[in-house]
Amino acid sequence: MKLVAENTHRKDNGDDQLIPLINIVFLMLIFFMVAGQISKSDATFISPPESISEAYVDDEALQILLDAEKQLWLNGEQIALDDLDAPLIAAFEQVENPDNFSLAIKADGDVPVEALQALMQRIKAAGFRRITLLTQPGEEQQ
Repeated sequence: MKLVAENTHRKDNGDDQLIPLINIVFLMLIFFMVAGQISKSDATFISPPESISEAYVDDEALQILLDAEKQLWLNGEQIALDDLDAPLIAAFEQVENPDNFSLAIKADGDVPVEALQALMQRIKAAGFRRITLLTQPGEEQQ
């Protein structure tokens, strides 16, 4: 007794040719998800100065941005220099370990030194001592 007829023809479906393509696209998607790194972007474009320092920067540090037009950004929102004290103190009070609280300043390379000094003096006047200036890697000079 035969259960399958000998002359049965499989209906050729155009979708059968798409299966290998779907597999390749799926594998590429998995590869880019694993290999790619998604990083948080800044609220404004900043091109920090170059440095050969390789010091570790805490990812949890509160970041203050100072762009080329001398505008300040805190947590993605623009803020005036005079209004900076209250949010900094509030962030300090919310931290679990106040001894490890640090601020990171990411200033554009075109910002005048006077503007950067005014920002740092304002932060120091608020009582903060651990300030890190973020830079981008540069070439070592020999």
